Amino acid sequence: MKSGSRGNALLVELLFVVMFFMLTTTVLLEVFAKASNFSNRSELLTVSMVRAQNTADQLYAAEDPEAYLSAQGFEKTAEGWSLAEKNYVLNVTITPEKDETGVFRRQEVRVTAGDEVLYTLPCSRWEVKP
Repeated sequence: MKSGSRGNALLVELLFVVMFFMLTTTVLLEVFAKASNFSNRSELLTVSMVRAQNTADQLYAAEDPEAYLSAQGFEKTAEGWSLAEKNYVLNVTITPEKDETGVFRRQEVRVTAGDEVLYTLPCSRWEVKP
């Protein structure tokens, strides 16, 4: 009788240990999945930010920003210029304001992923008429 009750107690203890490890595994898998998603999102933000900054810098330096955008693969749209990358889209709008002394060129580089705007970089340049 005693050896049978010890065997049952051992089985119950083993069941509790297996349940504990199963719960621990479930929690750890959720944590690793969230960490992976966070890492992917961080990589997306970093890569798109570098690309947007480079585009804004080149637009500031360009004498003809539309020629630069066309050479970089941007497509002309109704709102401005657009370039679809793997996980995000770069949108550039150029708004020139002409004056008798020159042209003030307002440019905006916007990065979107799906319907979400990740960030917007303004860029402006004053060009004096000769």
